[in-house]
Amino acid sequence: MNDYLKIALSVCIAATVLVSGMIMYAFAKGSEDRPNTGDGMLISFSSKHELADFLMDSESSVDGSAYYSEDMRAPTSTGDYSLSEAGSSYSTTNVQVAGVDEADMVKTDGEYIYVSSYSSINIIKAYPSDEMVNVTSLDLLDMCGYSSEDMSIYVSGLYLFQEKLVVVWNLNYHMYLDHYADSTEYLYTIIANQVAMVSVLDVSNVYDPVLEFSSGVTGYGLTSRVVDGNLYLVAQMYTWMVDGVPYIPHLWVDGASTEFAIDDVLFDPGTPDASSYINLLSVDILSGESQCKAIMGGYASVVYMSQDALYLTIPKWTGYVFSVDSAIEPIEEWTARTSIYKIAIDDLSMVAVAGGEVKGWLLDQFSMDECEGYLRVATTTSWSEPENAVYVMNSDLDVVGSLEDIAPTEWIFSARFMGETLYLVTFRQVDPLFVIDLSDPSAPEIVGELKVPGFSSYLHPVGTDHVLGIGSENGSVKVTLFNVSDPTTPVEQSTFLVGSYSWTVASYDHKAVLFDLEREMLVLPMSVYAYDPNGTYSSWTGAYVFTVSLIEGISLNGIISHDEVYTYDWVVRSLYIEDSLYTVSYYTIKASSLSDLSEEAFLLYSALPDYYFTYAEGVRT
Repeated sequence: MNDYLKIALSVCIAATVLVSGMIMYAFAKGSEDRPNTGDGMLISFSSKHELADFLMDSESSVDGSAYYSEDMRAPTSTGDYSLSEAGSSYSTTNVQVAGVDEADMVKTDGEYIYVSSYSSINIIKAYPSDEMVNVTSLDLLDMCGYSSEDMSIYVSGLYLFQEKLVVVWNLNYHMYLDHYADSTEYLYTIIANQVAMVSVLDVSNVYDPVLEFSSGVTGYGLTSRVVDGNLYLVAQMYTWMVDGVPYIPHLWVDGASTEFAIDDVLFDPGTPDASSYINLLSVDILSGESQCKAIMGGYASVVYMSQDALYLTIPKWTGYVFSVDSAIEPIEEWTARTSIYKIAIDDLSMVAVAGGEVKGWLLDQFSMDECEGYLRVATTTSWSEPENAVYVMNSDLDVVGSLEDIAPTEWIFSARFMGETLYLVTFRQVDPLFVIDLSDPSAPEIVGELKVPGFSSYLHPVGTDHVLGIGSENGSVKVTLFNVSDPTTPVEQSTFLVGSYSWTVASYDHKAVLFDLEREMLVLPMSVYAYDPNGTYSSWTGAYVFTVSLIEGISLNGIISHDEVYTYDWVVRSLYIEDSLYTVSYYTIKASSLSDLSEEAFLLYSALPDYYFTYAEGVRT
């Protein structure tokens, strides 16, 4: 490439960046000149025309950020059993924050187990185990009055609140665009669309559940939480322009949809990205009242919620930057910065009160934690030459303390905040466990480090002096008990490796972990694979039950098989009611005695697809 071409290319890139910046500055400056009618640091649009201008300006500065269509039409739609036998002791969903419930595919009230499997819901009489039977199977699409011709659903999780079963699900439907006006052919163009829904069922009589109401917002449901009987749903969708008019997110109530009020659509004048709406819905589970908000910006990634605030993160990637002297040589590699928005929660009210930014991207929800007014965040900066960092932000999301350059060339594989301490695992060749002191928000400090083979992808608190790690080493599931009573010298107190080749869903889904410190019990779904000396492949699926003693360490108590019906009937959840342990797959439930893990009952609660070979049907006791 000759020098003139290098200079021309550099000038073009610089001009593009400059023009894009001027466009967004002009819009932001215009926003400053009018009253802020939005939520705190976010500004609401005053009209659809202003929203359209913002989208057009953003389309000029961010390639491919908005979706355009000539015509889009939304579909039309219509929209005494005693619990006296319930066990007094039963497990609940493994959640990150006490008092903040998370949706899961399995819930129990101590007598019944409620299971969502793909698009259906089953209610199983589970306790006592010798009476286990599927009492109700629900088709949610039919129950809510939607046509199945062009629609499908996927249940993402359940909640139980008092005698209400709350179902969080995604409705997928198709919208058809008009054919060309000058063509005799009818051209079908199908565009997928989604609505994130919440349906509340009265299950006081489990044999005849009653749908009380359904609410939703356009977009794909990312996550949800329940605090004090209020559900908070986060969804996301592309921004659309229809004949030059912006598509506004819709609130759905019992099949009817209405646009969000324009002053409920917010934006950050400091962001150049308008590629999506982040749609928020709050619902009172008992009354059905709801409120909604939309935030226009980039794509949300990790969501974290405390008892009084919802935190949304939007990663922003920085690409290659060229110089005039070396137009084809990158002077900055792909790195990331993450915008964080704080949404204050007060019953149904959702108000954006603060925004901030940190270097890097977040792995998952456990990379964030709120404690005594501070938000603590763990990030990784880039892919090719990664570094890791911890940032402490005040209530205004200003960074007040940081610890950078942690474990260069490695990535964060897991994080767990426990009070004033962060346990952080990075990985490339070995598994360093860092103990980071956060007692001084302005000066986070590494006080201890331990290097061991493998890595932990999930960390779980065990009392105040121990941490449980679930991960992998050389292809085998590895369970580790770390003793952190001396934070300066963490110790790998006990480990257990499962077979030569094994895998557990608990390594990336914390809700699959059943741990009870009082019972010294850990239950993990498990799949084990092996080759015999002749090279014959075999596999096993079920659950491993461990004893975790703070004195004696980790030992295997026993295994529960789940391959009687179908070889690949993977266990995905486990729970206990009184002295019975229940292991749940997408099709079966097995009850086992906690004392010796002997089988008490077995139930095929959901029909297997026709191509699955079944060895047994119904209940085996």
